[in-house]
Amino acid sequence: MVLGVTVSVSIIRNMMEIIQCCVLFLSMDKPRYPWKKTISIYVAFIALCTVGSTIWVLTYPESYGKYITVSFFALVVFFVQYMSQYSISKVLYNVSLLVFVQLWGIGIGVRFAMIFFGGNVWADILFRFFYFWVVVWLFYRFFREAYLEIADYMRERWKWMAAVSMAGDILFIYCSIYPQHVMVRDTRDRIISCGIAVILFATHITMLRAINTMRSELKAKEEMEYSLLNNAYLEHALAMIEEKVALADRSRHDARHHDLVIMEYAKRGAMEELLHYMEEKAETEELETPVGFCGNKTVNSILSAYAQKAKQAGISMTVEAAVKQDIGIKDIDFTAILGNALENAVHGCIKSEKEEPFIDVKIQTKNNKLAMTVCNSCDGGVVFENGIPQSEKSGIGVKSMMRSAAKYDGQLDFQCEDNVFKVRIVLNAS
Repeated sequence: MVLGVTVSVSIIRNMMEIIQCCVLFLSMDKPRYPWKKTISIYVAFIALCTVGSTIWVLTYPESYGKYITVSFFALVVFFVQYMSQYSISKVLYNVSLLVFVQLWGIGIGVRFAMIFFGGNVWADILFRFFYFWVVVWLFYRFFREAYLEIADYMRERWKWMAAVSMAGDILFIYCSIYPQHVMVRDTRDRIISCGIAVILFATHITMLRAINTMRSELKAKEEMEYSLLNNAYLEHALAMIEEKVALADRSRHDARHHDLVIMEYAKRGAMEELLHYMEEKAETEELETPVGFCGNKTVNSILSAYAQKAKQAGISMTVEAAVKQDIGIKDIDFTAILGNALENAVHGCIKSEKEEPFIDVKIQTKNNKLAMTVCNSCDGGVVFENGIPQSEKSGIGVKSMMRSAAKYDGQLDFQCEDNVFKVRIVLNAS
């Protein structure tokens, strides 16, 4: 074995590689199961791999030293595919990236120990330990956020990225262990192996930089879509306000005519006709008169507009709102969040075709938190993906809600139970 490693040291080093591999993969992955169950399964996997590798190194130490790395990573592919939400292409790229990181650490660690410490195995182990934590820190510091954010946007591109990186890893492993370990071969072979490693390193860095660039481009595209959507909602809200102003002007203009009609009925003593006319007038005024829900003008305008829209659609809408005027949330964000929630609620009620559709809105502030809950009738056929309701249209309304809520470190929760759809929103307010 390289560095004259003993059985006990091989077990320690192998266990360390298994743990590092699992930690690295989890940092790049979205687990299929809750974290508690995920950690339990990973611990069991690490234990089984440790037991299996121990039996192997005790029984066939030579083949263990030659094939353990490639065998372990082949096993990892099957295990992590079962544990991950991602497609097989994305999982293969993740595995190929962590394989390269591990192999690079192994190669440098062995060479480091041979050059500076006369082949001391503990120098190799200490180097790998520090190398691992430096890699984890660098990934979290510079790449993880972009890496996870871009994952769902590159479903097709992961295929060629996985193919290139896997081919590079296979070539690197082959050149490193055949016909014998590269560290005990001549200088020419070591230079070739080092050259392959450098090329593979440059390939992975280029891919990661491309991921970061694509993330920036997608964020710019989403920002444009978000701005267009908010402008559309503001225009819609402005149109509603203008309509209310026009109704108020028309009411004032028509007041004189109403008075003349009432006087005429009174002169003729037509009390029954007068009462009927007054009832119709009261119903019209009730429909057109804005309702005061809370002290915040923007929230009140949004609630009033959708209360009127709900009433026209035959939807019962109840509101409990306590929002002050100066709450630290921009009007445009209120429009995007609350306006979208109520717009979706009205559409959900209409689509449900229930006999008594309803919308229930609760908004309150407490401890610098603004909590909004919107419940509405629905047909129960809402499709969720990663906890987010999927729309038959573009779904940009929900994205706009999430984007605006993120400005205030907000949280959104969507649920659908017993034909009732519920969205809960919590924002940090001043």
